[in-house]
Amino acid sequence: MRREAFELVLRLGRNSTLLVLKAEFPGLGGGAQGAVGQLFLDVSLYILGSDSSVEHMVQAFFTRLFPLTYRRLLGGGAAPISEECLRGAWKDSIAFGPYPKLMMTRLSRSLLATRVFLQALNLGIEVVNTTDHLRPGRDCGRALLRLWYCPHCQGLLGAPACKGFCQAVMAGCLGGASEIQPHWRGYVEGLGKLAGAMRGEQDMEAVIMRLHVLIRLALRHAVNARPRLHALVSSTCGHAPQRVSRSVAPLPDQTLAAQVSRNPQTLPYDPEETLAGRRREFIFSLRGFSSFFSGLGEALCSWEPAVPSNHSLCWNGQEMTNRFPVSHPHGPDPKIKAPEPVISQIIDKLKHINQLLRLVTVPEKRWRARSGGGQAPAGRSNGEEEDEGFESGDCDDEDDCSGVSGLGPPPHRKRLRIFAGQSPTAM
Repeated sequence: MRREAFELVLRLGRNSTLLVLKAEFPGLGGGAQGAVGQLFLDVSLYILGSDSSVEHMVQAFFTRLFPLTYRRLLGGGAAPISEECLRGAWKDSIAFGPYPKLMMTRLSRSLLATRVFLQALNLGIEVVNTTDHLRPGRDCGRALLRLWYCPHCQGLLGAPACKGFCQAVMAGCLGGASEIQPHWRGYVEGLGKLAGAMRGEQDMEAVIMRLHVLIRLALRHAVNARPRLHALVSSTCGHAPQRVSRSVAPLPDQTLAAQVSRNPQTLPYDPEETLAGRRREFIFSLRGFSSFFSGLGEALCSWEPAVPSNHSLCWNGQEMTNRFPVSHPHGPDPKIKAPEPVISQIIDKLKHINQLLRLVTVPEKRWRARSGGGQAPAGRSNGEEEDEGFESGDCDDEDDCSGVSGLGPPPHRKRLRIFAGQSPTAM
């Protein structure tokens, strides 16, 4: 499954967020582009394995957003307040209400599942590539020589091999790789379970494409709390010393975020495909290879011609006989050999990722009944609530977002559609 599909979700989510902010909060101007672009850049780096945390990226986003909000939406532009003090004032004043915490919850659950999913995909590619380039040992070469060419030395051209002789030779050549099979099967099953669990609160597509809803609600909360925020900021930052503004070169990631925000790209997409649909197709195809390593010997010997019914003798590696013995000197080595170091490393990595897959995959929570008998919060119409709905299962007691209600499951009609320029096997 291509990483570009996940990156496309982030680009479209970023662009939709910028469009919503431009339409509903034109007073922000272009100042919000840098903050939004950096947020989605941080999300992209996180799912690719960076050491950042979801909590840090969300706090950094609202830290960048609050000075713009205070000066351009709350009418505090003329106040002599330092930028540094404003950046730290939003937490103490709870300027954006419960929505930063709710955004952390939504993003942490969906991005963690996506991060582990991509990590598992990369490991699967590594496993296949590593085993594909294994070099056979000297004993394997001798066994292959007996299988293919020794009959010629005895003038037995076209002599059929005894049933199972080729598989016995391949089992000896692939003895280390065959030990990967139980861990590979667990990997395929675990990846399938994770893909099936990436719905609702664990579906990055649904969360990212609705992220603008939480940002919009956070900004509305700040606008409605204008008198209280003015008083709190004045008492907190009114006597803070002003710092002289200096022109400094922006950080590389900030420069990239600003450029990406100013230059949104329009990418082709197929309206009949979704990211979730691509995952299902990929997992369906992958499950056909769940026994890949146990069937390697059989696959490599698929060219072996069957012994004709009118041919009573077959080649067993030493002579023409009527059967191939179970215990054969040129078959698998009866001594148990330790797997090659590279095979041992692959097995250890599969064990680790299988443990991660089990930890991340949790049963999907049932949507809890909306508090207050399903009534919309005061000041909001039912139509507005439906448009801004999210799954209420995110707002747990430990998340400290008891003040938010009426957040139901995300509407399916607004799911992102992604392009299908590649075949399922190319994902």
